[in-house]
Amino acid sequence: MSNTDNQPPAHTTARTKDLLTAVLLLAFTAVVFWPAAHWIATQTFAKEQLKQSFFVLVLAGAWIAWENRAKLSLHLRLGNAALLWLVASYLLAVGAVFMHQSLLVLAGMIAAIAGALHFALGPVAFRRAAPLLAVFGLFLLIVLALPVLDWPLRKAAGLEAGRLLLAIGFKASLVLEGGKSGDLLLHVAGRTFRVAPECNGFGIMSSALLLGLLLLLYRRAAWWKHVVLLPVCVVVAFVFNLLRIFTIVVLAPSFPNYGTCRTLHGPVGCVEADRTRSTIATGTLRLTECGGMDALRPCRS
Repeated sequence: MSNTDNQPPAHTTARTKDLLTAVLLLAFTAVVFWPAAHWIATQTFAKEQLKQSFFVLVLAGAWIAWENRAKLSLHLRLGNAALLWLVASYLLAVGAVFMHQSLLVLAGMIAAIAGALHFALGPVAFRRAAPLLAVFGLFLLIVLALPVLDWPLRKAAGLEAGRLLLAIGFKASLVLEGGKSGDLLLHVAGRTFRVAPECNGFGIMSSALLLGLLLLLYRRAAWWKHVVLLPVCVVVAFVFNLLRIFTIVVLAPSFPNYGTCRTLHGPVGCVEADRTRSTIATGTLRLTECGGMDALRPCRS
């Protein structure tokens, strides 16, 4: 009997080498993008507005995985598509270092996740997950945008809330105290309310935008529906945020420490956020002219 009888088949050896190569590549990729991923995670869990958007993303991903559970299986093959995505992620990371451009790092993270999905689940599952990956890319941009948009959104929310209160008979005015880095104070009928960062509506608007985009992508809606409906998502969320501020102002005198309204921020914010998301989901599904409420079943646009 020859020694070759005890040796493993050639295809088994090749398969083992592929798996080892894939594990090493993915480990290297994780090391490359760890600083960016850690920063994203730190920013997300440090800001209540970003946590809202993150949980919408996680719940959507879990629902999609559950709905497609019968079709999901481990692929674990390092094909050409997976390699191309990983190489693209490295090139983007190198470009980010030389060009000092954070957007390239985020694009590299998306490419790295795409490569990992191709390896783990295969091309068919990747196509099903591509819309969620696009929404995750939007989430990364939202994380970058929060520090820039916080103050303008807070000011706009305070101004529009003041106009709404004036329109229904309240005496209201918005005052900036302490310069640019100071507080926005909303004076209503002799009482003073601080327009806190939580009042800027960023969390409601960003989660509405993510949910709207996810539904439109999975419905394979026409491009013009994206152009029309995504701004509508933001406007609807902004209106619900105004209703949130209005509700707090009206109910605050019935609670102690009405100046900070900490008692009301949580429950009123949760109610308005849920109303916003349900409105966005129902409206988007109806306007894409599909039957039923199954957001994962594409329809003709």
